[in-house]
Amino acid sequence: MKNVLVIFGGRSQEHDVSVITGVLTLNSLDKTIFSPIPVYVDKDGVWYTGEGLNNIANFKSDKLLKGLKRVALFPGDDRLYEVEKRVKPIAKIACAVNCMHGRNGEDGTVSAVFKLSADPLASPDVFPSAMSMDKDVCKLCLKAMGIPTVDGVTIERSTYFADVKGKIKRLEKLGYPLIVKPCSSGSSIGVSVAKDGEQLEAALAKAFTFDVKTLVEKFVDGFHDVNCACFKADGVTYASELEMPFGGEFLSFSDKYSGSKGGGRRVFPAKLDGSLTEKIRATTIAVYERFQFNGIVRFDYLVKGEEYYLNEINSVPGSLAYYLFCDKLSDFTRLLTKLIVDGQRYSREYFNTQFAFSSSILQLDGIGVKK
Repeated sequence: MKNVLVIFGGRSQEHDVSVITGVLTLNSLDKTIFSPIPVYVDKDGVWYTGEGLNNIANFKSDKLLKGLKRVALFPGDDRLYEVEKRVKPIAKIACAVNCMHGRNGEDGTVSAVFKLSADPLASPDVFPSAMSMDKDVCKLCLKAMGIPTVDGVTIERSTYFADVKGKIKRLEKLGYPLIVKPCSSGSSIGVSVAKDGEQLEAALAKAFTFDVKTLVEKFVDGFHDVNCACFKADGVTYASELEMPFGGEFLSFSDKYSGSKGGGRRVFPAKLDGSLTEKIRATTIAVYERFQFNGIVRFDYLVKGEEYYLNEINSVPGSLAYYLFCDKLSDFTRLLTKLIVDGQRYSREYFNTQFAFSSSILQLDGIGVKK
């Protein structure tokens, strides 16, 4: 049996959503092939493993951490270690699945830990994860590809509070209404729509409680949210059918996570013109492949008529967006197996690389000697 580590929770505003994704993934792995190992990261960033982490009911108890073991990974070592009273290896890892949403998880930090430990990961690598999490950087990368995005202005917290009135005046040139988003926050946390100066100032104050950078965009009235997910297996990249979720002015946290099967009300497949559907699916595949994503990634669009903008990339989507590919959980089990096999393939390719380089510079006289 191959040990597959599933990591979830985390020091993030999306901690609770991540627990749902992690527990779902743990219980969906094929137990005839894999031995799932849960790693729960608490809200202080401490890693634990142990019995009961595959039961969502246990996370409602104050006694959750009782009986769990603190664990860690170490660079250059593909084993999970217990780090309680003494350090000892407890499992050799065949692959891992990242189910941590938001910062300190989805932003490339967890990917970097597994890469340094030489553990295969059935989830996106460091750069695509970091790029996707930062809405400002993501927009720059997408524009470089010629992908349509909504125009916006990025404001840093330190410069904003040094000149609030000046920054508000500059932003108002975009024209109301405006939508204000923390650059590296997910699940629509900290997002607001502003229709005048007073609302804009309040929206920025709110957004800056969640991030040091905030993105302000022209609110595109009359557009609908449309989602498309993507994954790679057996050398082929697959895009899902399109989903059209419904909410208020924008998809809030409540809109996304109330109800079942991926949130609240939705139309699936979305009823769009056939040519537009294929454009969006082709765009999704092109971006996925260009930035060398792995695992399931969800791409969120804004659509109106024949117009569309790529609004956001979720490198670790809620419930791993299984519902965009699978009719039932047994289908998700088979999909996870494909993702793990692909993650192992990607790791083999990466580490089948010459990292060392022999040189004689350390033998030269005077190197590193202060004169």
